Amino acid sequence: MEGRFETQQDRPRRPFTVYEDILGRRVVIPAGEYAWTIGAFEGNTDPSAPVNVSLLHRIGSYYDGEYHGWRLTLGLRAGARLLSEIGWTRDDVTLPAGSFKNDLVPIKIGYSFTSLANLQGLIQYNRQTSTIASNIRLALLNRSGTGIFLVYNDRRDTSPVTPDELLGRSFVVKFTRLFDY
Repeated sequence: MEGRFETQQDRPRRPFTVYEDILGRRVVIPAGEYAWTIGAFEGNTDPSAPVNVSLLHRIGSYYDGEYHGWRLTLGLRAGARLLSEIGWTRDDVTLPAGSFKNDLVPIKIGYSFTSLANLQGLIQYNRQTSTIASNIRLALLNRSGTGIFLVYNDRRDTSPVTPDELLGRSFVVKFTRLFDY
């Protein structure tokens, strides 16, 4: 268990959009000087156990309004090679210019073939943008933690307005090398 307080300040010179949904509804923070404090309370079970849980609750002010946030994570471990995790994060914000809620649902899976070769995947749903994004990465490393990475990304719109529209896709090959000099 852990508790903490976070104090933040911001002084935007121009108004900015803090939230915009798929229907175009916007919440704008006016220019000005702001300071706010958020209290956070977190509890975790043993992450090395076959099943683990993490819960985070954040509550406090946000700009000139209120903030409540939750993050719940369930992790599963099958031996030393296979890890998976599903989570849910909710942000609930009330401001004079409007209120909004956002949900993120990430699903993570990781498999280690060896200590130097692993496959990791992330699929995440974002309610605010009504998108599903995926990232799959194969890492083939050498002893210094550098090597070759093969990465596939995909992002899709799931809104009722434009159902299942592909927003972006990429395949990246990345090679890293450590030079001693």
